[in-house]
This record gives sequence, C-alpha cells and structure tokens, in this order.
Amino acid sequence: MKKKTSNYADAVEIRHRAEERLKELTLESDESDPATDDPRRLVHELHVHQIEMEMQNEELQQGRDAMELERKKYSDLYDFAPVGYLTLDYQGTIREINLAGASLLNIERSRLVKRPFGFFTTETGRSVFNQFLHRVFECNGRETCELTLLREGKSSVEVRVEAEASASRQECRAALMDISAFKQAEIDRLILGKLESTGILAGGIAHDFNNLLAVILLNLQLGRALAPTGDELDRNLDAAEKAVLLARGLTQQLITFAKGGSSIRMPTALPALIRESVGLVLSGSSVKPHYSLPDDIWPSEVDAGQVAQVIRNMVQNAREAMPNGGLIGIQAKNTVLNEHEVQDLPSGKYVLMSIADQGEGIAKEKLANIFDPYFSTKQRSDHKGMGLGLTICHSIIKKHGGRISVESEKGTGTIFHIYLPASRQAIVPEPSAASEAPPRPIRILVMDDEECLRAVLGEILRQLGHDVELVDSGQQAVAKYTSAMEEGNPFDAVILDLTVRAGMGGLATIQKLRQLDPNVKAIAMSGYSTDPVVLEYERHGFKGALAKPFHKNNLQEIISRAMGH
Repeated sequence: MKKKTSNYADAVEIRHRAEERLKELTLESDESDPATDDPRRLVHELHVHQIEMEMQNEELQQGRDAMELERKKYSDLYDFAPVGYLTLDYQGTIREINLAGASLLNIERSRLVKRPFGFFTTETGRSVFNQFLHRVFECNGRETCELTLLREGKSSVEVRVEAEASASRQECRAALMDISAFKQAEIDRLILGKLESTGILAGGIAHDFNNLLAVILLNLQLGRALAPTGDELDRNLDAAEKAVLLARGLTQQLITFAKGGSSIRMPTALPALIRESVGLVLSGSSVKPHYSLPDDIWPSEVDAGQVAQVIRNMVQNAREAMPNGGLIGIQAKNTVLNEHEVQDLPSGKYVLMSIADQGEGIAKEKLANIFDPYFSTKQRSDHKGMGLGLTICHSIIKKHGGRISVESEKGTGTIFHIYLPASRQAIVPEPSAASEAPPRPIRILVMDDEECLRAVLGEILRQLGHDVELVDSGQQAVAKYTSAMEEGNPFDAVILDLTVRAGMGGLATIQKLRQLDPNVKAIAMSGYSTDPVVLEYERHGFKGALAKPFHKNNLQEIISRAMGH
C-alpha cells in the first residue's frame, strides 16, 4: 500500500513539473482555457506527456550514469587491489580474476578465465586445494589454506587463499595473498633458534675439547724435550703437535659459532684479506678466481681471522661445486643501504662481498635449510665435513652486524652475498712483535679443576725452572695464597682457570685475591678463546691471559710479561 501511494505521489510530482516546464516553453497567443477547448486540451496533454517522458528519460540516464560510475569505482578497486581476487565454480574453474591475481600468476587475465585454478599449483598443492574447495562449498563460513603457486617465467610463490561460497552455492569468491616474505621471515627465525640452541651445545663441547687438547699438546712438548732432536721420534711428535693445532682450529670454529665472535676487531682492508683467503683454498686447484676488487673499498671493523674463515668456507664450497674446474667470481663493492632495503640491516654504509660459482646450483626446496646445523647438500662419502660450515659463517656475519644470503637455482650456479658494516676508522698498521726474554724462576700457584691438565701444566712449569703448587678450585687457591703470605713465602704469580664446574672460578677468585693482595700478578686461563675476560683481561685485574690449548713458548712469554720482565 505504501508503495502504491509512493508511486502515485511520484507521478503527481512529475506531472506538476511537466506542467511547469510546458508553461515556460509555450507562449499561448489566445486567452482560451485548454480545459474548455477539447482540441487545445488534447494538444496540451500530449505536450505534457512528452515532457514527462523526456524527464523520465533524463532521470533514467542519470541513474545509468551513476550506476556506471559506481561500477567503474568497483572495477578499479577490484582490479587494482593489492590482493588477488577471483571467482571459482564448484569444480575450481576460474570464472573471473582481477589484475593483481593475474599478475601474481604472471599470466594475462584473458588466458586464465575458464581454466582450472588447481592447474597452477604443485602436485601436492592440487590435493590440498581440492580438499579446501570441498570445504568451502560444504561448510558455512570462510575457509583458508596455503599453497605454492607455479608461475610462468618466474619462481614459485607462497600464497594464502581465503574463500567463501556465494548464497547460491554455485560459485565462491576467493582472495590470494602473497605470503612469501612472511614465510622467509619465519624460516629465518627458525634458523636463528636452531643456531642459538645448537650454539650452547657446541660451546660446551669446544671448551671441554680444548682442555683435552691442552693436555695432549703440553704432554707432547714434554716428550719432545726428552727425545733427541732430529730423530724419527722427534719428527713424529712434531707431526702430532701440528695435528693438535689443526684440531684447535676446529674448536675455534665451534666457539665462534657458540659465542658469535666477540673477539678483537679492528678496521681491516677487505680486498687484501679476500685475496689471501681465496689463495689458500684454490692453491693447486683447477678452479680459478676472477676478482673485481676496487682500490677504494671502505675498510670494515672485523675480526680478520673470523671473516677469513667465512671467505675460505664460501670458496671451498664453490670449489667443491665445480669438480671439473671453472671460475669463481669474487667481487666487493661499497654500498649505502636505505632503511628496510635489506632485511634485518639498518640504513648506512656497507661493503658487499659476492662469491659466485658455475656449479650445478642448489634446488629451491633446499635453500631454506642451507644455514641449518648439520645440513649439507653433499654426500658424506664424497666430501669431508659435517655441515657446520655455513652455520658458523651465518653466526660470524650476524654477530659482526652484517647479513649473509644466497641466490641459486638448479643448473645455474650459486651466489653468496655478504654485507659487512663499513668502518669510520682508518686502518692502523700492526706493530712489530718485540722479542721477549725468558722469565727468571718464580713461585707460581696453578688453579684448574681438570686433574690431568693441572699435572702436565705443573710439570711444564717445573721444567721451565719454576716452583709450582697446584689446587683444583678458587676456594683452595685463596686459602693457599693466604697461608703463603702468612708464612712469609708468597707466590709471585697465579694462573687461574676461568671455568670451574664445582667451585669458584677464576674471575671470582681474582677479586678475593686482590682484596688480600692488590699487587697480585694473575694470569687468566680458559678453554674459550673468545671469553671477554681473555680478550680484555686487564679490565678484570689480570696481567695476562692464555687460551687453551697453548704452546709452552706462549706460557713462558705470558709469565714473562705478567712479571714485567
């Protein structure tokens, strides 16, 4: 009823407006009333109806224009949305897709309509998509799944699909969101978590292993002192010493992985470091380097030994990727990064090193795992190593404030990119080492909780002519030092192990000893070469530091320096 009343009112309104317009358009020459003159009345009615129709046509045209404008707005929003939108029928055939969706698949929109959407997924993804589509049409509400889409001429992309069936249940409307960056960030977080947890284990193993190496190395040196110089036994002992020193390099890698390289850093010329490191790996190889190292490369504040280790590892991997020989492209360049230009790196100046091989490349599904501990693309029977090389490299570069990434596809080779922050400081040449005189015999207190290490260290010190006493904890060291002072026979120096499993370690011990004797001459000793106390021993009250395993000559030199000889 209301609708009829409304239509009647609209008709009256149009009639009234038509009458008004006719009056404006018509200048009647006579004064006769059209209401009483039938012919004129009929002509008048025809004119009014004509004007009514024209007005209705105008309103209809305005309505069509408004609808067209709204349709255009919707079309623009649909086509240029940052998310892919598409309409699918019950079989998963594409009925409609916007430009963002077509761009995501890297195919023209006209070629996508009437094609099955599942055709653009992987074989595994097709099964996932079919189950997802079934849920969309069978369940009420929105459903979600994640797929890998295959794209023409481009690498695949990870997407999240959200869809809901229409009211007719004949089609569904779906949204495609590119989640590749999110997935990569998730992978990076997992890698970091694995690195941290594995690093704790690696650090503990390296510390204990260094203690054993110290025992072996010092016992070998005791044996060499008894063997005639130049005979076969002496040569065998010398070979054993070299093997221990090589093993020390392995534990150093583990400690770097665990502790992250909190070692001594200084402004370093990277081109010279690169050439030296690459030369060591490729010496005598059929693989040759091709350098692009400009003279104006900025210095970087790094631990040269650790960064050299990273370069050697990268080049060694490249060499093994080309068993029949080839070229390794090695370049460095200065670059200035803007905020968020490279993931996880703040804006600023960097040196970018790139190492590219001509090998078979790494399959895409393996790229996400190459920095994982113990992951390797090599067969254990073909190549040495346990898959820790890239993990350690990742840890070193990250703790230097840089980033390491990889580009590779099967059959096209591999490129590693390494970003290191540029240094504002100038390179300072290293001073030449001064020769040290052998120390005079002194009285030394040694504290270490490893019995075998205490014993061999005591024997070495006695062989050097010193008077030695041994204890296994910080509490015993403080008690022994106190009684020696009271008896008037004080110790000239103490050697303290920083890590003691069941008792007071070296750092707490030196604090108590300094309360007894502010002039105590103490030497720190640790299985962690990157321990902050070892690196900055003076800040903690020590006169010197020894990183296990150490050579007898190192021990003699440190004692001499501590005593001021």
